[in-house]
Amino acid sequence: MSKKTEQFNVTVKVGKKTYRPGEPVPVGTGGITVEEAENFRKNFGAFTAGPESTAAAPVPSVDLDRLREAIEKLSADNDRLSADNDRLTAERDGAIGDRNTLLEQNEQLETDNATLAAEVTKLQAEIEKLKAPK
Repeated sequence: MSKKTEQFNVTVKVGKKTYRPGEPVPVGTGGITVEEAENFRKNFGAFTAGPESTAAAPVPSVDLDRLREAIEKLSADNDRLSADNDRLTAERDGAIGDRNTLLEQNEQLETDNATLAAEVTKLQAEIEKLKAPK
């Protein structure tokens, strides 16, 4: 079973092992992920060292363990913020529902108030009729 390796223009640290530019770096189990390899190529270019190449400017080393820890922390923060967002969205939706219910109740109370005011007016007219001298 052969292990896939790739060469990069950058020093790569995997666990306790450091691979200098041009050294084969394992990709997959026990090494970096395919996405990390693509990221190195994207950020530092395809490996160009060879007999016909000239010396390139030194490329900074990358501590994958530190980057992975930072990504895990950011992922945890993102999960927490997503949960907060979901909770606040549910609270907002509940408040909107409560507001709509209160608006409907207010409209019903205004209708009931108008009906009662009309009845009071009728009753006052009846009282006036009864009080009027005959």
